[in-house]
Parts: sequence; C-alpha cells; structure tokens
Amino acid sequence: MPRPRIPERRRRILDAARDLALDFGWRSTTVARIAESAGVGKGAVYLEFEDKQVILDAALRRSMQAATAEVHRRVNAADDLVDLPAVYRFGVEALLADPLLRSLHLGDTEVLGDHVRAVDDARYRERFDWLGRYVRRLQSAGVIDQGVDGDVLSQVLSTFTIGLLNAPASIGPITDDALRESVALFADLMGRGLAPAAVERSGTETDPAAARSAQLELLDALTAQLDDLEQT
Repeated sequence: MPRPRIPERRRRILDAARDLALDFGWRSTTVARIAESAGVGKGAVYLEFEDKQVILDAALRRSMQAATAEVHRRVNAADDLVDLPAVYRFGVEALLADPLLRSLHLGDTEVLGDHVRAVDDARYRERFDWLGRYVRRLQSAGVIDQGVDGDVLSQVLSTFTIGLLNAPASIGPITDDALRESVALFADLMGRGLAPAAVERSGTETDPAAARSAQLELLDALTAQLDDLEQT
C-alpha cells in the first residue's frame, strides 16, 4: 500500500531539513535530527520519505518550484527582449535568493553533484530535450543565429550547468559574487557569440514576443515536471 502523506507533517519535515542543512550542512543532518526538529517521531519521517536522499530531493524540488515561479514572474514583467543573458541572470538571482539553493551551490561541497548523480529517472533527459526546443524557438525568433546547431548548443548549456553543480567538489566553495559574475560572463559571451550577424542589437529584427513565449513554455514544462515529481 502507498505510504500515507500528511501535508502539514510533510511541510514541517521539509522545513526542519532545510533549517538543519543551513545551520549544520547537509552531510551533518540526520533523519533523527530532522525528526526531532520537526517535532515528530523518526518513524513518521519514514512514512513520508524513504530516506535522507529523498528528503533532499523533495526540499530541493520545493525550492526549485519557488525559483521557477520567480523567473516566470520576471519574464512576464520584462519590457525588453528576454534573451539568453537575461534568462541566465533571472535564474541565478532566483537561485541566490533561496537560502537552500544558495547554500548547496556555494558552500555544501559535492552535495548537489552527488544528488544529481543519484537521480535515476528521466528528469534531466527531459530538461535537455526541452532546452533543445527552446533553442530552436529562439532561432526562429531571430535571437540566436540559425546557423548554430541547436543540439550542440543545448549540450554546451547543459554542460555548463552540470559543471556548476560539481565545481565546489573540485575548486571549493565560491561566493555569491563569484557565482553571479561567472554566470553573467558566460551568458554574455554566449549571447554575443550566438547573435545573428545581420541583426542590429536594437532588436528591431527580432521577435521579442516569440522569444518570451519560448521561455514561458520552457518554464511551464519545468513547473509541470516538478509538480508531477511531487505527486509521485
């Protein structure tokens, strides 16, 4: 039989896991400490989550849902063209605004890399496919040079993201400013290198509405996937 889920208990467990991870680091956080902090028995934690890894997955998913919603809001509110540099800027600012995502990206070395390697479902493959469609739609909107191979570009963008997740294990923790500046520089270089040669940077020959629609479609797909993972 499926394990019972009590929304309020589940929320308290995830809140406790987040707070302990921020205070002591995820590696030092145990299921017993999570249960104590949440005010529930250890057995109640296992009624909601199979193990500590699943708790982390759920906590990250909750943070990603909030970050995705914030990027979605900023894309809708933007007056100018939402191109690759803008999307990367929105994304990293949403990440840094979430305490758990910020902590795990900047200081809790190896945790995110280990987590990504442990995921055995198709979520990352799906995201790669969505990214490819997004790139092709930006090409159609005149934002990216149509001569660029969309699949290769998707591979480059995915590799950069995966590299960010694994970087702390190799080079140690990084600061807010270093992460923000690294992402901004990468996005700026990509934006300049991929801009169609014939397009003036005024944007008069691009289709901002089509680019915005492509971004919202990508965000909607990610939101739906996160919601589905939450249900399962």
